Amino acid sequence: MKIRFWQKTYILTLLLFLVCLYTGVFSLAYYTYGKSVENAESLCGSEYGYISRSFERDFNAMTSGSDKSSPSLLMESYGNHYKSERILLAFRKEDNIIYSSFDGTPETSGSGKIREAEINGSRHIMIVSEICSGEYTLIYAKDASTLDNEFRRLMITYSAVAAFVSAVLAVSLLFVLKKLSVPLEKLQKTTEKISSGDMTVTADESGKDEFSELAKSFNIMVSTVKDQMAELEKDAERKQLLVDNMAHEMRTPLTSIRGYAEYIERAAVPDEEKSDAARRIVSETDRLKRISEKILDISFIRENKINREPVDISIILRDTAGRLEQKAKERGVFLTVSEGECTAYGDETLLSMLFYNLTDNAIKACREGGKVVLSCEGMTASVADNGKGMTKEQLSHITEPFYRTDRSRSRAEGGAGLGLSLCDRIIKAHGAEMIFTSEYGKGTEIKIIFSSSETSPT
Repeated sequence: MKIRFWQKTYILTLLLFLVCLYTGVFSLAYYTYGKSVENAESLCGSEYGYISRSFERDFNAMTSGSDKSSPSLLMESYGNHYKSERILLAFRKEDNIIYSSFDGTPETSGSGKIREAEINGSRHIMIVSEICSGEYTLIYAKDASTLDNEFRRLMITYSAVAAFVSAVLAVSLLFVLKKLSVPLEKLQKTTEKISSGDMTVTADESGKDEFSELAKSFNIMVSTVKDQMAELEKDAERKQLLVDNMAHEMRTPLTSIRGYAEYIERAAVPDEEKSDAARRIVSETDRLKRISEKILDISFIRENKINREPVDISIILRDTAGRLEQKAKERGVFLTVSEGECTAYGDETLLSMLFYNLTDNAIKACREGGKVVLSCEGMTASVADNGKGMTKEQLSHITEPFYRTDRSRSRAEGGAGLGLSLCDRIIKAHGAEMIFTSEYGKGTEIKIIFSSSETSPT
């Protein structure tokens, strides 16, 4: 049988209290008994002194007057008088007992001291001392058995009181500990439900004691775990989507490569067609290479912190325009840079990659005669075009890996669908913000708002 914590506490607390209680009760009883014995001995000493003085007075009066009675008669009168008070007396002269109310010969050792002795099965307090100038020895013994009876009654009374207090305490302690353990039992049931998979339950936070604080901390922990589990599920979904999309994207070029390779194997294929097929194989191979490079770039940015240094964004924009100028001319798109000053803290290579991808996408989105404008001012840079634009649905998925707003155009131009996903990673690594503003059929503007902090985001 498993003993609960509150039951262990109950047993140990009760045992400790009982030990302390009964130790205190019995100590008090023995202390009271000792005081009673001391008082009885003191009373006996006083009584002995009174008897000895009275006897000496009467004895002196008898011997100095005309009364020639025998001393033994005087002793007998004292013995008979005090025997009714449970006091035994004996008179000894030299080694001879002249008178004794004892049953038998009294013990006469320990002269001058108060001591205890057992006479006829009962305890007595004895005093032996010389009187009448040493002529006689008075032996005094008083029955002290009432002290034992009182001690027994005292022990019975104290034990009964202790037993009653123990019973009251046991019941009270059981009630209190059982009441105090209720929050813990509720918390235990909550943890059992959570361990079975029910993450909707919460611990009871009512009260202002340590248990309520524990419940609050527990609920915070559960909430954090739920958030982390939700994030892990989303991350797993994103990874699965990435794998699915990557498999889909790689299937197309691989199928093309295999098809062109089988086509080249045919003996009757003209050299011109073989050369064209080879060029297509190289093109599809380059496409696979770009996909793998993009994925590696995204993985690197996710796993590593970047070095942040002052970077002149206007220089990067002009360099990007120069690199894509020929491509823009081939498509009949006007590419311009609006001069401005913008210095951000970041990695120059990654920022060059960011604006290259954004500008390349803007050029692809434009028809012949379209226009792409790169600009920067303060801590904000932008890439704007008057191309096809995007719907709200497209904007909500724009940074997802392998997502394309125009799948047929992107494949035809060799796009991997990873450009904006890579841009999103670069933006997050720099602690910046990327805002899309687009209207279908009218164009798109992408604003990059950089942070003024020099430290890397956590």
